[in-house]
Amino acid sequence: MAWMWMVPAAGAVLLWAVSLGRILSSPAPYCLPPSPRFMPPLRGDTRSRNVLLVLAHPDDESMFFTPTILFLKSKGHNIHILCMSLGNADGLGNIRKEELYKACATLKIPAEQVEVLDHQKLQDGFQEKWDHGLLAELTMEQIQLWDIDTIVTFDSCGVSDHPNHRDVHHGIRSVSLLNTL
Repeated sequence: MAWMWMVPAAGAVLLWAVSLGRILSSPAPYCLPPSPRFMPPLRGDTRSRNVLLVLAHPDDESMFFTPTILFLKSKGHNIHILCMSLGNADGLGNIRKEELYKACATLKIPAEQVEVLDHQKLQDGFQEKWDHGLLAELTMEQIQLWDIDTIVTFDSCGVSDHPNHRDVHHGIRSVSLLNTL
């Protein structure tokens, strides 16, 4: 019976690998109109990409995205992280922010490629509703600042069904409305 835990774990790894493969082999993200500059073609393209990982809270990079980060880094892509909040629901926001920077250092992501926001309208909490348009605007600022051509974030269920994670997903989908690339 000890092997029973391995079946769901293997399924989760397989699902992650298939999902990442679909993302990276897609000519354009599902939520964005095709634009050669925004997401250049992959086939035969050996250029490294500027990838923006959009998180809701510090620790999301470790809990949900470390395999993706390691894979993208192994392929030579340049990772940038935009964290939409300090994750201050329990009053530990500054500690969590420092933990994010330490995790990024471990993952070989330079501190200057990490932005943690503390916006009044984007506070951590299960009861907090985040404005999708505001998330899109803040994301577009980073896309332009860092010359981003690929975005990775949560799925529509927010991976763990956290409402802030789901809002980030919908905010990134709203980027397509602002996309002038």
